[in-house]
Amino acid sequence: MKSPGLRIAIDGRPALWPRTGIGTIAWNVLKRIRDFDETNQYFAYFNSNPELTPSGPLPVESRWGGPHQKLLWANTWLPRQLKRDGIDLFITFLDKEVPFLPTKTQIVSMVHDLIPLRFPHVVFRNRAHRSYYNALIRASIRRSALILTNSEYSRGEIVRELGVDRSKVRKITLGVAPAPPVDRAPAADVLRRHNLRQPFVIALGSTEPRKNNVLVIEAMRLLQRDHADLQLAITGNNWRGHGFDSSLLDDFVRLLGHVSDDDLPVLMQSAEMLVFPSLHEGFGFPLLEAMAVGLPVVTSNVTAIPEVAGDAALLVDPRNAGDIAAAMKRILEDRDLAADLGRRGRARAGHFRWETTCAELVSICECLFDKHEWQGQPVTP
Repeated sequence: MKSPGLRIAIDGRPALWPRTGIGTIAWNVLKRIRDFDETNQYFAYFNSNPELTPSGPLPVESRWGGPHQKLLWANTWLPRQLKRDGIDLFITFLDKEVPFLPTKTQIVSMVHDLIPLRFPHVVFRNRAHRSYYNALIRASIRRSALILTNSEYSRGEIVRELGVDRSKVRKITLGVAPAPPVDRAPAADVLRRHNLRQPFVIALGSTEPRKNNVLVIEAMRLLQRDHADLQLAITGNNWRGHGFDSSLLDDFVRLLGHVSDDDLPVLMQSAEMLVFPSLHEGFGFPLLEAMAVGLPVVTSNVTAIPEVAGDAALLVDPRNAGDIAAAMKRILEDRDLAADLGRRGRARAGHFRWETTCAELVSICECLFDKHEWQGQPVTP
């Protein structure tokens, strides 16, 4: 980098969370960032001892302490530690937990999407909770020198809805790890434990309204005449304890609840397709995880999903069960199409690499301190 000797701290707390979303980003960046920047010094900050978790060691210096309450940690222990370590730049993949107290450290935070504004009834407990979020997200954006996001769609939303200058919002490329091939015998055991038989299709997110699995069930019913042996496996715990209406359930629907990180890739590699008609996504990790194992994907034609899926999935109107069913039927009955989608999916997932994420972060840091314009193009690691 052109500005030698920067001291950069990264919010490591999400790296200790389950490997979904923000936790996946934090873990993969911390694990790889030093491979792309030998000039600057990196620190990972936690609110608990990372050595006491099963996540394994990270190749960066670690600091930990302070309260577990997230915003309190960011405004008590964190500012003091930034000063002690002489940190030039603090990067957090969270959108609201930045130090609001004055500090010489430049702040880079990440806003993944504006789902709380689009689906307030799904996110907020009451009106006061919604007002608190609105005030906090806007204060965090004002406090940050740069805002990261993970798609051009989300970048546009942030600029429009929160009144942020477009030059302050930077899209970075996220990654997906290739899944190892699954042995047939262990796969059969996983299916048996989940009371599944082939053929089946998989859907994610259980009863969360935004994931739209009610329409997946309706689409399955439209397919029953021609595909009576097809099962639907829906993963995830019930959203806020609310189950599906009993009238929607039948023998062909299997509600799997929480599926472990070890079992989910096995289920994906054993399924006919992923059906993911989400109503709103700022990115869409499940699409890439399915594509990485060569699983055909049926997904929505709205928000950031087409940007992530490219030409490697069948895009449908997520509010039309008939449209979803027609796409599923094409994959089930056209094996050449299914194989082609699998090939295109693997190629598409290959464009999303954690090495690229880290290289782009290093480039963004360089631009912030050298005061020149970042071109917004993916950096080749």
